[in-house]
Amino acid sequence: MQTLVEGKVDLVRAVFPYACTDQAKGLAFPERVVLLVVERSDDGWCRGFAAGKQGWFPASYVEILPLEKLLKNSIDPNHLAVLLQSHSWTVYATQENKVYFVNNATKETSWIVPSLGTLQNHSPSLSRSNPSPTPPTTTHNELSVGYMNGGVTKRRLVREKSKRPKQQVINGLTFVVEGGEPQDLLNPLAPSYIDHFWTDKNEQTGFDVIREKHINGKFAIKEMAEFIKERAIIEEQYARSLAKLSKSTLGDNEEGTLHKAWLALKAETRERSETHSKFATQLGIEVEKPLIEFKESQKITRKEHEYIVEKSRKQVQVLDTSVEKARICLSGKDNVRGLLRRQSSISDVKSGEDMMRLEKNYNQAQRTWLDNMIAACRDFEKHEEERSDFVQEQFVKYIDLCVGVQESTAEALTRATNMVEHINKKADREYFIKRKGTGTLRPVDRYVEL
Repeated sequence: MQTLVEGKVDLVRAVFPYACTDQAKGLAFPERVVLLVVERSDDGWCRGFAAGKQGWFPASYVEILPLEKLLKNSIDPNHLAVLLQSHSWTVYATQENKVYFVNNATKETSWIVPSLGTLQNHSPSLSRSNPSPTPPTTTHNELSVGYMNGGVTKRRLVREKSKRPKQQVINGLTFVVEGGEPQDLLNPLAPSYIDHFWTDKNEQTGFDVIREKHINGKFAIKEMAEFIKERAIIEEQYARSLAKLSKSTLGDNEEGTLHKAWLALKAETRERSETHSKFATQLGIEVEKPLIEFKESQKITRKEHEYIVEKSRKQVQVLDTSVEKARICLSGKDNVRGLLRRQSSISDVKSGEDMMRLEKNYNQAQRTWLDNMIAACRDFEKHEEERSDFVQEQFVKYIDLCVGVQESTAEALTRATNMVEHINKKADREYFIKRKGTGTLRPVDRYVEL
């Protein structure tokens, strides 16, 4: 029996789900969960805890989680060890050892390391210094069997076929038959990409549908940029027309207050021209340009996920074909040649070992694809939220600029209106008389002198 040195963090990742039969001593866990090992026995058992629960589990169900991977992702292993002692969070790791967290109360998932201040008090009984219970009794159905070959330990999981859930393979992926064993949603609090795009539909994969949504969002951004560009062109043309009109000689023959009203009207037209010219420039700089930059920034992430997800999906399909051929061969049915044949016992053993090796490779490839899909779904969902927020911000900015144009032109129009309201026909007559009057003497009747 080996008790780990105090201060040395031993973190592992579950390769297989473990359902213990001894609930008092064992620790059950799902696949990909992260556990903290506090003790290792000589017969292949580990004592550890996850999500605030402790117990024993077979060492062959887990693999070591490299601490350098955690440090590279700015995750403190000691911080993670404290999280694993709390009932508040369950910690998982993807195939690439990227760690994410599930809140046990809200079921919310996050890539961000939770603060220690949010944790529930963990039980002191989980400390390494406490007396350790003995490992549970090994049973045929729950312990994975290891054997040595060339110094490399290989694992063979012994499972009861009668307890396996009914499965179906769809386009190379393995699913539980509908109506069979229920699966919990990864994000039960809100509709999420990570729960609704696993199967294929209408000759499209779930990733294809998400990617199409992302591409449509990109085109929507492009269309909004084009709309803003066209509006800016119209505004600039309008501004130039107004500037030309404000310089015309129309109304120059008017005098007095009417002439002043004309001048105010032309001044309002000139100010409106300047306002709309400035509006056109602002639309290009503050709305159109950010839209184009935002569209290009999301294109890079989409290309990265396309390569990773599609490559891992093809790998799963290739291995699915190999598994199916091995299964047919093992059962003595050669569908390729249309023949039935029985194989020797030596051949059966070799085929069985090949089958287990292919099954393990297939499951690893499918888990890799699943992890890649989760990462892609999270990024695409995050980007869609960012796109929605960004478009909303640009709409608000556009409306604010329009309102600013209206307010600016309204001020100029108000000044012109005031001048129109001060038109005084009496004063205009007086002004005209003073400037153009020819005299106040009127003609009188003539008296002819004889």
